[in-house]
Parts: sequence; C-alpha cells; structure tokens
Amino acid sequence: MQYPKALAGLQVKPLFALTENPRARIFRALEMSRVPVSLDPFQPRALDQQWEGQFGRKDLPRLAAVVPEEAPLEVSVAIGLTRGMLGEIRLQGTIAGELGQQCQRCLQPMTWRFSLQPDVVLVGPQGLPEALGEGQDIVELDEDGLLRPAGFVEEEILLALPLSPRHEDCAQGPRREFEPGEGRGRQEDNPFAVLKKLRKPL
Repeated sequence: MQYPKALAGLQVKPLFALTENPRARIFRALEMSRVPVSLDPFQPRALDQQWEGQFGRKDLPRLAAVVPEEAPLEVSVAIGLTRGMLGEIRLQGTIAGELGQQCQRCLQPMTWRFSLQPDVVLVGPQGLPEALGEGQDIVELDEDGLLRPAGFVEEEILLALPLSPRHEDCAQGPRREFEPGEGRGRQEDNPFAVLKKLRKPL
C-alpha cells in the first residue's frame, strides 16, 4: 500500500535524527504544529496534518509511575494523519526518547533509549472497512470519538517497554551481601567451642 512520500519519511528515523535521511528531510520541510491535547481525526481538516512536540512526566502519568523519580523521562514525537487507499484513517509517525530503568542483571540504574515508528488504523463509529483485512494495528478511540495523542504515545511506549531491561554490555550478576569463603579458622577458635571447654560436667 502506497502513502504520500512526506508521510513515508515519518517511518525512517527518530525525530532528533530526521536530517540524516534524504526522505526524512521532506517531512522536516513541512510546516509543523504543536501536538494537540485532543482532536477528531475524522474531520477533513485533520487529514494530512503533522504535529511535533515534547512530552514529560506530567504528560505521561502511567509511564511516569514505572520510571524512578530521579531517572530521566524524555519523549519527542512527530506524528501525522492520512487517509489510506481503502478509506481508513491512519496515524503514522516517530516516537523517540529515553527513560530510566533498573538493569535486571546488575541491579544498577540504566537508560533505555527507544525509537518507535507506529503505523496504526484508527477505529471510529463506522468501524473498519471490510476490505482492510486482518493483521492491522488498530487504535479504538474513546467514547467521545476523540484521539488524545499523549495517551496514544504513552500506550505505544508501555507496550514497547522491555520485560527485563539490561545493559547491553552488562556481564555482572546481582552482588551478594556475603561472599562464600573458607571459614574463619580452626574449630577451637570458634567462641562456642571455647564455651564448651569451660563447661563442667555435672
């Protein structure tokens, strides 16, 4: 299925690296506007628009709940709406950033960097076109029929979170509080052994 070249650039690189790819420069050249709090994606004026912005802790409360308070949580987004060949409304773009996690191998803080390229079909009151078929990533809108980009971004990141985050070069297991040794000395050096000698038989 073919889409406008401008939107194709959305799927190439993270927002902060768009200038590294010739196709992505087309997207960079488009007039961008800030990400709205909510919008009706089925309104004609919403189509073929692009938005970019930054999200932080206050914008992504569910994500903030699983990231240590002192750890970074920075998200950059560039998203847009377009109509597909079968009349479906698609949300495409780039979600990139970093957030703090705990390495499950060494139990030390780590930073998880991510770059996601969502391409989803929005499901409205009319449902999906029958010819669309299965295997599509879909997003069901709220009861009011509005798309809330911050909630969508948060959900995409939560779904991509690693189940067991680890440093790429981490080879150290959890540290033990006590390391096994050869013992402190001979049995008679044990204080309980000394007490045993001092005890008089009845």
